[in-house]
Amino acid sequence: MKRPRLFLDPTSFGDEITLEADGSHYLTRVLRLKPGDRFVALDGQGREVEAELLDRHRARPLTQTRPATEARLELDLYLALAKGERFDRAIEKAAELGVARLFPLASERTEVRDPGQAKQERWQRLALSACALAGRVKPMRVEPVVALPQALCGPGWLLTEGAPPPSPVESERLSLYIGPEGGFTPAEQEMASGQGLTLVGLGPRNLRVETAAAVAVGLALFLAQDLQPRPQSL
Repeated sequence: MKRPRLFLDPTSFGDEITLEADGSHYLTRVLRLKPGDRFVALDGQGREVEAELLDRHRARPLTQTRPATEARLELDLYLALAKGERFDRAIEKAAELGVARLFPLASERTEVRDPGQAKQERWQRLALSACALAGRVKPMRVEPVVALPQALCGPGWLLTEGAPPPSPVESERLSLYIGPEGGFTPAEQEMASGQGLTLVGLGPRNLRVETAAAVAVGLALFLAQDLQPRPQSL
């Protein structure tokens, strides 16, 4: 049985691990761990520590590892804002797959413009939970909403209906731009091309935003040869 995993503030780590209110509640109330039970503590900077719960506020670090679970390809995902739970699902899948940063994207055809601070904080919590469950050691950051003209930077792919499929990825960093269900406008596509982005397609079928995001991220990792198993280092 896999041990529960929990991201904690890096300053919590020392001879003992200090559990703040949220972490304590999750371990002792939600998971109902008791003193002596073990879990995996993550500092969000690549360190993973097996720990033994001492009480509601403290844990003892036991063994430390640095698993090679993070993608070598640094992926920034610019994802068009969508209504309801669809954006939540996209965040979770992006976090599981290894995206480094996710930027909610406002373009000409997006229906949502300002989701508000509460939703922004909720998205970050979703990302943390998904990263922990996926075995990642660094959390995906959910950044503030950005408008497309300010977001364009290469190397990157802008998903466009009818464009050719992407080529192998040779860079160490890649930005992915996923538009709303109406797609990016011709003017936006021209602007992206002018900024050095590559217009790419994912085939003849219409994909929802959350589906297109998962497919694009997985394809980028595959084309960067970033899906091969790697040895775990101590």
